[in-house]
Amino acid sequence: MNEAETRAELIDPALRAAGSGVIAESRVRRETICPGRIEGAGRRGTPEIADYVLTLRNHNLAVIEAKAEDKGPTEGVGQAMTYAQKLQARFAFSTNSRRIYGIDMETGKEGYVERYPTPDELWAEVFGTPNEWRDRFATVPFEERSDEPWNYAASSRANSVSKSKRSCAPSSTGRQPVICGKMVR
Repeated sequence: MNEAETRAELIDPALRAAGSGVIAESRVRRETICPGRIEGAGRRGTPEIADYVLTLRNHNLAVIEAKAEDKGPTEGVGQAMTYAQKLQARFAFSTNSRRIYGIDMETGKEGYVERYPTPDELWAEVFGTPNEWRDRFATVPFEERSDEPWNYAASSRANSVSKSKRSCAPSSTGRQPVICGKMVR
């Protein structure tokens, strides 16, 4: 079974069973982190694409890197950790659908897990203590338009604002300022 079949037939149902993308405010997305290095003559290098990004209340909680069923479950650990760092997700998982290897990017704890955590379990691990500002920002729907690619840098800035005590964060490009954790055009 190749990677696409493994994802569709084994990993997708397991994530749904854990509640990812099913419970309110949770999503499972495929994330293009970088479209590929510009090489010239209209060509680009290999894009960086995370197989799964688990979000709850507009916060990236975990990245999952899937590999074909016949490969080792830890073969995608490096990719998962890199993507989790770039997307500011606390957890990284690598799987071949038979076994799941998990890494806590904050504590460094890693090892095999029996099942995918639920969105609420991930949220409790990431945000153990209540935070009034974060909870208020989480209720604001994040505008997603299908005609524009997802801007992980802008999302990352919005998440940084909600984690900090600041109420505003400037945009690095000046095109999409983040005001109080909500992107404004």
